[in-house]
Amino acid sequence: MNKSALACLAAGTLIFSALLVWLDPAQAGELFARLLPIFGFVIGMSVVVNLASDFGAFEEVTRWIEHRAPRSTEARKAVIWVGILVLAVLVTVFFSLDTTAILITPLAIVLARRNGLSVMATAISVVWIANIGSLVLPVSNLTNLLAVGGGYFSSPAGYQHYVFLPAIAALAVVGAASWLVQLRAATGHAVTAPHPRAQKDPLLVLALVVIGCLLPALVSPIPYWVSSTFAAGILLCAAWWQRRESISLDLVPWSALVLATGFSVLATLINILGGAAVVQDLLGGAGDTPGGLYAVAGAGVVASNVINNIPAYLMLEPAVTIPAGVTALLIGVNAGPLITPWASLATLLWHDQLKRVGVQFGWKRFIFAGLAIVPIAVGIPTAVLIAQVG
Repeated sequence: MNKSALACLAAGTLIFSALLVWLDPAQAGELFARLLPIFGFVIGMSVVVNLASDFGAFEEVTRWIEHRAPRSTEARKAVIWVGILVLAVLVTVFFSLDTTAILITPLAIVLARRNGLSVMATAISVVWIANIGSLVLPVSNLTNLLAVGGGYFSSPAGYQHYVFLPAIAALAVVGAASWLVQLRAATGHAVTAPHPRAQKDPLLVLALVVIGCLLPALVSPIPYWVSSTFAAGILLCAAWWQRRESISLDLVPWSALVLATGFSVLATLINILGGAAVVQDLLGGAGDTPGGLYAVAGAGVVASNVINNIPAYLMLEPAVTIPAGVTALLIGVNAGPLITPWASLATLLWHDQLKRVGVQFGWKRFIFAGLAIVPIAVGIPTAVLIAQVG
């Protein structure tokens, strides 16, 4: 997003925010109280991820995968493919789906090209994992953080109690689907080329240690924004000491933060102007029955693909009052926004990264692939949720 577009978006967000404060100061205060720790986490994690990437941490992981893959062509392809899937899952779970879209997409394409894997299958698998795999932890997706911040779960552990099994089911679905598209796709020829960044960065070890300590911290009782901010502070101090040119305002995805704020404010405005009453009339109490849980998840899918998953969550939130209903909604807005390009910010970021590395992935192909996987990726985790709470 260029600076003029960002300025217009920021101005619009400020206008809507002022309107929200004027119409309902209490609702505005509640919304901003929920967003503040979320944005604190996003800023800290963005600094960690971007500096770690600049120090070569993610390239080192891909190099490690390649060096341990067997030389036999088919066995090597299988190991590299599994390595890509595992890396995408881990980054999605611990660092969020947007990080997967931005950082793992180009690395996965490089690995695919170098080892004769299907670039198209690799590309679609990465974006599927980013969205469908973003249920596991609160930090995996902004929608999860909104749900935890809304008080629907007693704690992050309470979130895990409801979400863990459906999240594992979602990962199983996306893993099987990714393997299937790779098997059916036409593979290419391996390209022999030197791996980038052959000389290790002196700050690489520090970046790997910080990431290694941050992962368990994100699943500990420590507030997630505290962990990410502390890790960001360490890497910023190291960069200031040895690599000041790495420090810039571009370390933070300001456009994504402004966009998320604007979506959130707009959805809240719609709710207080009558949208919440409409949603409650249509879906109120739906989370209390198996059919209702499917209805909530389905509504999340439809709303996400129409208006984007963040405002979809906030607009449908008034219809769910129990943790099971909120979990069904999260399944719909996390695993469902894979049909329209704008349904998830991660999808737009993924497509931009593909263009940067010279991969043309048409939206028509994306839409048809989404129509095939979304019913399964939403239906099976919802069924697991129903079995769990039933």
